[in-house]
Amino acid sequence: MLNKIKFHRYYMSSIFILVLSIVFAACSNDSNPVDANPSGTSKVSGRVTTSDGLPKTLGKNGGVASTQGGGVQGAVVILAQVQADGSLNTVSTQSVTTDVDGKFTVETKLSGAKNLVVVATQGSTTWKAVVSSTVQAGTTVYAPPVNTEATTEAEIFIRLKAAGKTNVVSQSDVQLYVNADVAAQIKGNANAEDQFITCLENEAKTRTQVSSNSYFGITSSQIQTIVDARAQAQASFEAALYAAGESQSASETEWNNYQRAMISAYTNAGVKVEAYAKLMGISSKAFVNSAASMSSSAYIAASKSYYLRLALVLKTAAEAKFQEAGASSSQISAVASAGTSLSASIKNSTTFNQMMDAFAQYHSSVVAQLKLTFSAYANTIDTIEAGVNGMGGMKAILNTAIGVAVSTDVIVNAYVNFFNSCKTATQTAMTGASSAQVSAVSDILILVNMN
Repeated sequence: MLNKIKFHRYYMSSIFILVLSIVFAACSNDSNPVDANPSGTSKVSGRVTTSDGLPKTLGKNGGVASTQGGGVQGAVVILAQVQADGSLNTVSTQSVTTDVDGKFTVETKLSGAKNLVVVATQGSTTWKAVVSSTVQAGTTVYAPPVNTEATTEAEIFIRLKAAGKTNVVSQSDVQLYVNADVAAQIKGNANAEDQFITCLENEAKTRTQVSSNSYFGITSSQIQTIVDARAQAQASFEAALYAAGESQSASETEWNNYQRAMISAYTNAGVKVEAYAKLMGISSKAFVNSAASMSSSAYIAASKSYYLRLALVLKTAAEAKFQEAGASSSQISAVASAGTSLSASIKNSTTFNQMMDAFAQYHSSVVAQLKLTFSAYANTIDTIEAGVNGMGGMKAILNTAIGVAVSTDVIVNAYVNFFNSCKTATQTAMTGASSAQVSAVSDILILVNMN
């Protein structure tokens, strides 16, 4: 009898320890956008709101659209799966109604599916949002705020699915480049949405081709790691936006974190940030050139969306290169400040030329710090700069080659030739410099000419 009691106590103690370990393991994984739930169904929680969405401008006062909005009470919500023809098939076990804050939790028997679509209806108004996280039985995932921006993103994703292009343009691509301002310009306009899809498609194709170019040397294994990291970052971002609720500052913070996670997706895969900046600069040209066919207001909104992302990556890459070059803290601080000013100027731009002027000012500020960092080669850097930006220089040759081209081959080859020309010119001019010094100068001069 005594042995049975001891065994019973030991058994119950073991079960208790096991349960505690499971609980602690679940609580410790804060970055996981999936929460456990006791039922056997998969759950999606979210919030329907009247906001236009995030300007996604990496700071305040960057967009013209409102980011404020209250929850929509009484909207009927279902969960659907996008079919190959673009139609929506309801997969939720039943419809639910949003509460006073616009929140909802909808269930499905599906498990292992991703990119499901939340559809909320109230009267004649319908909102949609794509849920990037993979639903799993017994867990809860989170939808991004279901608002005007998310609805436009969902409509674009549905059109991509119907056109069989989701293997080229991912949902993360859509979410990155559609912000509240872009959505305001293209929502409900099938032609404008198709034009924007063309921009995304050309950007994605260019990015893929650049990644496989021998100049960058990115392996297929690295590319897959990057793709997986981007998907995880997106799912985490959507969960963070849900947690942010109506707080604009919290939402902006999460957007900034998401952008940095995109950069980390590359650096953690072993791709240096300056390589990513070059890659993004090339794909941005394909995107912006494609956007030229859109209405002027949509073109400005789309260009601003992309250039704001490029500005952050350039800022991060330039700071890293100056640190590698042994620049002083004041010089690195000045470079960082120039990057911050670049973003602010782009945010306040109302014309394309104003955005280009912002890049020109950034160029001047960074080159000034480059000459201070390599003071012994200050005059040499001026000479190299003249060869890059002078009449008939390397940048002029690049601009002539790419012009308004949307051909992936033309754009990629023109930029790679530009990179190699800059490197050769720097090697020739900087007599006696180390390979590290040549690399730092040529890379920084390339970065400030990526717009």
